[in-house]
This record gives sequence, C-alpha cells and structure tokens, in this order.
Amino acid sequence: MAGIPKTQQVSQVERGSVDRSGWSRQPDCRRQPTSRRRTWSWRLAGLTCLLMLLNGGGAVAERLDELPLDRWKELREVERYQLNIAEKYYREKNWKVALAEYEKFLTLYERSVGAPYGQLKWSLCQVQLRKLNTAIKEGFQSVIDYWPESPEAIAAAYYIGQSYKDMGEVRKAKTAYQAVLDEHPQHLAAALAAVDFVDLTMIDDDIKKRLELWKLLTFEMPRTRESQRACETASRSLAAYDFEFAAFDEGVAALATTYSEPQLPTQVVSVVRAPLGRLVADDKRRLQGEKLADQTAAWLQAQAPAAGTTDEAKQAARQHGYLVADVRTAAREAEQVAETYEQILSKLGNDDETLGRYAAWLRSNSQFAEARRQYARFTDAIEGQRLIGDSFRQEQNYDAAISAYQANLARDVENGARWHEQIAATYRSAKKYNEAIAVYEQLLKSDPQQTEKWLWATATTYRDAGKYKEAIGYYRQCNNFPNNYSEMAACHRAMKDYQEAIILYGQIVGGAPNSAAWAMLQIGHTQEQAGNKELAIKAFQQVCKSYPKASYASQAHAHLQNKYKITVTLGGGTDK
Repeated sequence: MAGIPKTQQVSQVERGSVDRSGWSRQPDCRRQPTSRRRTWSWRLAGLTCLLMLLNGGGAVAERLDELPLDRWKELREVERYQLNIAEKYYREKNWKVALAEYEKFLTLYERSVGAPYGQLKWSLCQVQLRKLNTAIKEGFQSVIDYWPESPEAIAAAYYIGQSYKDMGEVRKAKTAYQAVLDEHPQHLAAALAAVDFVDLTMIDDDIKKRLELWKLLTFEMPRTRESQRACETASRSLAAYDFEFAAFDEGVAALATTYSEPQLPTQVVSVVRAPLGRLVADDKRRLQGEKLADQTAAWLQAQAPAAGTTDEAKQAARQHGYLVADVRTAAREAEQVAETYEQILSKLGNDDETLGRYAAWLRSNSQFAEARRQYARFTDAIEGQRLIGDSFRQEQNYDAAISAYQANLARDVENGARWHEQIAATYRSAKKYNEAIAVYEQLLKSDPQQTEKWLWATATTYRDAGKYKEAIGYYRQCNNFPNNYSEMAACHRAMKDYQEAIILYGQIVGGAPNSAAWAMLQIGHTQEQAGNKELAIKAFQQVCKSYPKASYASQAHAHLQNKYKITVTLGGGTDK
C-alpha cells in the first residue's frame, strides 16, 4: 500500500474473512479494504462529501466535493488537523501539494471514517493535474470498490463520467452517466450526470435522449438548493423545444414546474420568443410560427387579470398587455403589435410607459414620425421632448434634434446643463466639432461642479476633430490617471511624436500597476511605428517576462512569433 512500510502491511489471510461489502472483518472491529487495488485505495481523494439525497434524506454537504459537518465531527482531532492541511492547499489550487497531503492523511489514518473522502479528493487532484486515467482507474474506481456504501462512492461514479467526458471518450462517459442515473436517480450526482449527458447528446444530435434527460430533470428530479438551477434550465430548454415543435401545452406544463402561477405568463413569453423568431424567419415554417403566436396570445388572454378600476389593477392589465405585444413583435406581426398597443391605450388610458413602449417599437421599425406623435402625448412633457430629440438624432436629422433639446432649455431651466450636453453630443454626431466645443466651453463656465466631465468631453471632441495638440492640453487638465495619459499618448502617436508617447506609456507602467502590462505592450507597438525594431522586440519580450499572467502577455507572445519568428516563454527565456 502506497506510503506504508511493508512491515506494517498484513495479508488478507491474517486480517480475517471478507464480507460482501469488500471490507475484511477485524478482530478489533476495524475494517480494511481488500483487492489488488489496495495499493492505491488509500490515495483516492475527492470530490465530495456527498450531499444529500435529493429527496432530503440524510445529512449531506452542500456540494459533491465537500465533507458534511456531521462527518467532520466523527474525525479525531489529529485526523481533522491533517485533513484541514490538505483542504487548505486544495482550496488554494496547489494541486501537487494537496495531493501529497491527502496521501499523507491516508497513510497515517487509513482506518479513519474520512478515508473515502480523502481518496476522492486525491482523485480530484489527479484530475486537476490532467492525469485523468490515473484518477479513474486508481482513484474513483477504488472508492467504489472499497467503500461501495459510502456517499463518496456515488460521487466517484459521477466523476468517472465527467473524466471520460473531459477526455473525449463519449461512449464511456455516456455509460458512466447512465449508471449513475439508473442506480441513484434521486441523488444530486444524477442531476449533474443528466446535465453533462445533455452536452454529449449535442455531439451526435441524439434528440431523443436529450428530451428524456430534460424531462427527467424537469418532472422527476427532486429540487434542492444544489439541483435547482439544473432543473430550472432543463424546464426552459424542454419548453422551448415543445413550443417550436407544436406542443404548446406541454411547454407551459414544463415551465409550471419552475414558476408560480403569477410568474408563468412572463416566463412563457420569455421562452417562446426565440423559437417563435426562428419559425417566422423560415418561409417553410412561417405558418407554424403564426399559429404559435396565436396560441400564445390566446393563452395570455385567458390568464389576464380581472378587470379593475384601481391604479394597481390597471397597471397589472397593462403589464399583461405588454406580454401580448411582445409575442406579436417576436412574430413580426406589425399590424397586431400596433393594434395591441392601441387597445391598451383605449381601454386603460394614456400612460407614459405604454406610449414609450409603443414609440420604441415604432422607432425600431423606422416609423419615426409616428413614434414622435406618441412621445408628444406624454404626461411628462420634458421627457417626451427629450425622446423626440433622440428620435431625430437616430434619424440623423441633427438640426431638428437640436431644436427639440433647445425647447427643453426653456421648460427645464434648473437642468440646463443636461440639455446643453445633449446639444453638444448632437453636434458631435453631426461632426460639427467647433460648435460642440463651444457648448462644452460654455458648460465649463456655467457648471463648475462637473468641470472634470466637461474637460474630458472637450478633449475628446478636439481629438475626434483631429486637433491633437488642443486635445492634449485638455487631457492634461484631467485628473483621471492613467486614462488621460493613455489618450495623450494616442494623440502623440497620431502626430507621429513617438518619443513623447513612449514617455507617457512609461509613466503608466511606473504609476498604474493594473494598466502596466497594457502600457508596455503599447510601447512595443509605438517603437514599431517609429521604426525601432530591436526596441520594439525588447518591449514585447518585457511584457512576456514581467506580466506572464496578463492577457497582454499572450498578445505580445503571439506578435513576436507571427511578426518576428521569436518564441518567448511567458515569464522566461527566448528562442530564435
């Protein structure tokens, strides 16, 4: 047995007869595993302190890779001490050290009630070290062989399937997952196995098996805190399939397992929109899509809240009407969408939210004039006027947009800065940079509380206008280092003043640790622009050496390989 001197190992005959569970009965009532895998049995480690049967029986951990508190209490103090050391390194993802510490636990306390858990965690360390065959054959399988009645045995069965899946052994993974589903159908491991099995059905497009698994998770699997999300996701996937393939009632039934009656209409619409969109986009299935839209709308009407005259009752009715409009929108039924909104307004009276939704749909269909007619009906005239201005800007009618925002200057005197900002933004959209700058300079005088905001807007407008020196002057007044320095550097590069740009990037490297890797990468690109090949290479190599874990190091590494045919080890040496 690994880790134990041969003089301490006792033969099977000496230990006594073997019972059916695979444990030998000891005269002192201690039990030892039997089998040729005994050499490895104590090393298995694992994954979990098994949660609770999903039907609620038994004390369990929250996840498959945790030991329940009641099991911890059964450990002796010295056992807890050693196991905690292993767990610490496991949590820190120091897999090699954790592996050694779990093995040490198993060597020292081979008869501990925590041995199955230790072997499971040992196995999981092997998985993390990408030794998947070792994890399966010498780890998880040994847990099942030596402790078949332990919670860890169920977890090990699941992890065998997961390991095969990670190895790309689809057939073996399916077999392992099916065994978990057959033998432990109410366990969390079964829920996890079903989720992974669904992924495998995508490979060979086994829709029959996928539906079987979705139904299992939706209708049969007990829902606990740990399995809840998997079951909810399955119910939505099953419903989407049912909606798309002419089984509307079945889809609603699937969602009803997850959502309460008040929640159901919103969730039905949420799920039905995607399949509905696919159906109506396909000329061969458009009629099926229209039928689904009619079914959904009719079902929603049947679920409509009782009529009432209170504000709360009217708002509930509006919200329900919006769901019908959403369905008609997904089905691309423009006439029915407009009709639905008009019915809401007619029955329940003008409401800014309804008018805004209606107008937003009209804008999405380029019906700008009609959208503005709805905005003009707003009770909140200032907000309606703002949206009118936005619609003109979306339509690229910039003069009309500016006029709309200017109208709000007279209506909303206390918030003049807000409307001047919109006017300046419109000038920028129209590429009338001088006019925009004039407005920002006015704001710098009239709204000193937001000086930083207006300095940045002025600088950015000068930059967009190609006036880089002026932009640099305003960026220099900003206090949002390192963003202002990065913008100044970009302006210097645009003016081909590469040395100044490099100096600014260097200041970012020295003063902003979170941006240092990016800035060093920019130094490399700037040196390239300046024609300094050797200095550029050194800068890219420095990124790889100093910031090996940053994404910019990967970019520098790829650039060195692709452009200069230089291979750099992240954090280390160079080969040419």
